[in-house]
Amino acid sequence: MKRRPSANQTRRHILNAAKQLFLQRGFDGVTTQQIAKAAHVNNNLIFHHYQNKQTLWQAVKADIIEQNHPAPQYDRSHAVAYFASILEYRFSLYRNNPDLAKLVQWQQVTNDEAALVGNEAASPHHWIEDFKYFQQQGQIKANINPDLIMLFIIYSSHAPFMQQVIPMNAAQQRMYQEWVLQSCIQQFIQPPGDHHDKAPCYS
Repeated sequence: MKRRPSANQTRRHILNAAKQLFLQRGFDGVTTQQIAKAAHVNNNLIFHHYQNKQTLWQAVKADIIEQNHPAPQYDRSHAVAYFASILEYRFSLYRNNPDLAKLVQWQQVTNDEAALVGNEAASPHHWIEDFKYFQQQGQIKANINPDLIMLFIIYSSHAPFMQQVIPMNAAQQRMYQEWVLQSCIQQFIQPPGDHHDKAPCYS
């Protein structure tokens, strides 16, 4: 008698099939019926394990990160250290997970981009409360919308990995990362003379 796959096995089959199809065709180019066929499951099972296609997309991204990259441990000792640790994590994340970079490329060309971002531990949305905290501490300029800081870092850290116009080697990526950090310091950090806590120097 052939044993039925467990719920975890079924979920894994769906995730693996969805990942391959999403990488090839993007979010808009794939239907749940195609995923079900590739996973050898009934289409209703997809909605049993995942609320909708957007949730499945988020799960595929989260699975890539969880399998290949530890959860972020940001340095919250000072705003400058925080920016540095965010950028170190983001650059490492894309450098070591090209499949994730490709999914994010696809994500940016869909009308559902906001719904596809997800809320996994690595999601940039978790930065917002920390930015607000550093503003309250007088370390980040209070007149800057934290959402815009997040947006600047997201797209700045995407750039080396989501274009082939100017391919970058590891040394160039590291240099670019440092440029982004210095831009964050210059644009977002409250000047030392304007508050009590002096920002540490990062070379």
